[in-house]
Amino acid sequence: MASLMNYSSILILLLACVKFAAADTYYVGPTIGGVVGLIILILDIIAAVEILRSGKSMVEKLLWILFIVFCPIIGLIVYLLCGRARSVDL
Repeated sequence: MASLMNYSSILILLLACVKFAAADTYYVGPTIGGVVGLIILILDIIAAVEILRSGKSMVEKLLWILFIVFCPIIGLIVYLLCGRARSVDL
């Protein structure tokens, strides 16, 4: 039982050292996620401004903007595919 107590204290010491060593490393994931999130935010703002300038009724504008706010990626894609006025040049 005494040897188990000695090993557990050594294991705790090693785990503490690993945690401190891992804190110095640099992770790329949060940086890329932040940039992608910023791009999505900018595109959502551009879409909202475009919706506000459109000739749609106030209820339609409100619904599109709420859809984009609550579902940023899907809302933006759906608006770009279905919500924009299309001009047909034949």
